[in-house]
Amino acid sequence: MAINWNEKFIDEWRQLRFHYDFENEDNEWKFLGSKEGLKNLATLVDAYTNNKGNVGISEHEHYGPYSYLKIMTWDKPTITRGFIAGTIQDLKKLSEIITDKINKACVGETFRIDKEYGIDNTATLSFDVMPDNFDPASLDKQLFTE
Repeated sequence: MAINWNEKFIDEWRQLRFHYDFENEDNEWKFLGSKEGLKNLATLVDAYTNNKGNVGISEHEHYGPYSYLKIMTWDKPTITRGFIAGTIQDLKKLSEIITDKINKACVGETFRIDKEYGIDNTATLSFDVMPDNFDPASLDKQLFTE
């Protein structure tokens, strides 16, 4: 039985509950989702920090249909084009920052995380709060081109 890759990726976006991409022009990770969908990023970061196998430097996990969002254990908090990293405590702090900002945000708002997480960041995190019925798969241009 052949795999329907489009359906597979659509399912993976919906399980992730938010859409992400790296915007080269703005040098930022762009996350779009409903408030509950974006909170899933904080949940994923928390789960990462609670996995004892992720304590060592360079341990990492990939997320999303194309697996290019990478959370990694590092010696300091940093956001780059390649990864979002920090010590386990740094990443727990990031999860708290994300949750706090989402709780304060309204639909239609955008907020960013940069130097409050790491002073040596070479990229930022940008969050667009979408309506509750937002479908993260709808923004995957690769799925809907012919």
